[in-house]
Amino acid sequence: MDSLYASYRKWRSSDLQQDGIIVGSDQTQEWLLPWWWSHYSRSNSYPVTFVDFGMTPGAREWCKERGELIRLLVADIFVASKEEIDPALIPAWENIYGKKLWNSRSAYFFKPMACLQSRYRRAIWIDLDCQILGNLAPLFPCCDRCGLTMTKEVGGTYTTGVIVFQHGLPIFEEWATQALFRNREFPGDQDLFTALLLENKTPIEILPDPYNWSRTFPENPNALVLHYHGDVGKAYIAYRIKLEALHEAL
Repeated sequence: MDSLYASYRKWRSSDLQQDGIIVGSDQTQEWLLPWWWSHYSRSNSYPVTFVDFGMTPGAREWCKERGELIRLLVADIFVASKEEIDPALIPAWENIYGKKLWNSRSAYFFKPMACLQSRYRRAIWIDLDCQILGNLAPLFPCCDRCGLTMTKEVGGTYTTGVIVFQHGLPIFEEWATQALFRNREFPGDQDLFTALLLENKTPIEILPDPYNWSRTFPENPNALVLHYHGDVGKAYIAYRIKLEALHEAL
């Protein structure tokens, strides 16, 4: 079992560039790519690495036209299904993340392997449901002291929607390994990552909230990254996309 997807559980070795962005998607989330890119590219020109968890051919070609595309050739069968989860855990997980959690868990646990594909000395992982409202330059220095920075929820969970990190941190290899072997213990990647950070006493800087501003927070004119997480957030993005298309058609 230790050899399972071993190459994807190690840092990608290559000539490193200074700063860059990493995003990832499967075919269920690829509809977000044009929306994400339209906001990102208005204020940013950092190189982008798109990691393919199982996109359609059309989406792959779209990504190749805008940045580097890396295919993550890992079958999602390693992620435990609902039927394989301890029944005592299911109500709590669904109460927090909703019943559609089971449609998304596979993509969640690809995230650590995607981060390991970074070819940047400093990188920012950004979920596709994040609206980028300005230049991301202020985020990169946030990882200079500890190598890793994320926002933290009130309950103590570190959120992985926006991660600023330096290349080579051992905790990412541990995260990828445990995503394979311990995913049945956690609803998603950020719950696992939080557990590992605490278990390993990994130093981490707290990312200022405006750099990963939750849709549930009051409106903030200083927010740099607005995160439309969850089913409600995705529904809002879909509504905005349709509204913008309607305006263009008029």
